[in-house]
Amino acid sequence: MTESPTVTGARRELGRQLAALRKAAGVSTQDVLARRVGWSRSSVANIEAGRQATTIDFFEACDKVLGTGGTLAQGWREVEAIAVALNRQKAEDARLQRAARLSELPELAEVTTAPVRRGGATSIVSLNGEVDQVVEKAFETLQDGGDSDTTQGPEDLQVRALAAYQAKRHNDDQLSLTLVGGFAGSGKSEFARFLSAVTGWTILDKDTLTRALTEQLLIAHGGDANDRQSPLYLEHVRPYEYRCMLDSAVENLKSGVSTVLTAPFLKEFSNPNWLLRFQNRCKTFNAVFSVVWVRVDAESMFDYVSYRGAARDSWKLANWSEYMASIDPDYRPDFPHYLVDNSLNAAVALADQARDLATRMKS
Repeated sequence: MTESPTVTGARRELGRQLAALRKAAGVSTQDVLARRVGWSRSSVANIEAGRQATTIDFFEACDKVLGTGGTLAQGWREVEAIAVALNRQKAEDARLQRAARLSELPELAEVTTAPVRRGGATSIVSLNGEVDQVVEKAFETLQDGGDSDTTQGPEDLQVRALAAYQAKRHNDDQLSLTLVGGFAGSGKSEFARFLSAVTGWTILDKDTLTRALTEQLLIAHGGDANDRQSPLYLEHVRPYEYRCMLDSAVENLKSGVSTVLTAPFLKEFSNPNWLLRFQNRCKTFNAVFSVVWVRVDAESMFDYVSYRGAARDSWKLANWSEYMASIDPDYRPDFPHYLVDNSLNAAVALADQARDLATRMKS
């Protein structure tokens, strides 16, 4: 396949190649190919026209049906390589643009600030004016887009933004990233919320971030929106769920925001090398990396899962013995971690454990 300078062009060329190979193999219509590979006719039509991105499993299925010896799968890899290269270039261009803009700003000296009255509104300005000048320039295009009688005009947002900046600059708390994992029904999300409430750290919950997208992605691939067990989910959906969450956490660290992540993390916590690599990544931001495992006994786990009544738990509840046989309730990560016992009969209340853990991790 001739490499195109754009992803769209490369995708269209791969689509044309698919159409030509389909016809050469005697598969006269898109509908016939769709039935043989287990995809919809509209998907085949869109892919041949280069209008739809898809996963490698589609082209592997086409290679098998058409007897093309991996040609189409290799074409997909070439398109992905173009996309990766272009995305890297875009990221580098954006980084250079940010660096250029930052170089134009004046150095911000450590200054003492005091609230003053300006135009009837309270404003926080630096005694030497440098911080105030930068913020005023950043807000000079801000206008009131609502009711003219509103009590919160553009200057109100400026005041609050500058006040938050000053509070953050004088905050000496250690930057922190904490992963909270556990089996379904262990209470990991509840513990993460406790930890967030106690510390003020931002919380990122995998389900909250990605559930709607995950469900639609599964449906688009002909799967069950509540599937969390099949190869379709585990191989083609799950990696992107975790990538979205972890990338969001890294963005928070770049902005100096301590963060708590909560997800099962079963694959990640079973890989000490992955944890070590992520810990080293946190160190580049001078952030403390912590792993928390929330354990619960089997009886309490069933009670938790039954009580929350989530559709994604339907398979587990219908096949509870099979599910329990697939996990080890006594599992512990093979990596330095904190253990939280969240069984219904735990001697220490969950909130007390959260406060104790937060104190130890910040010390």
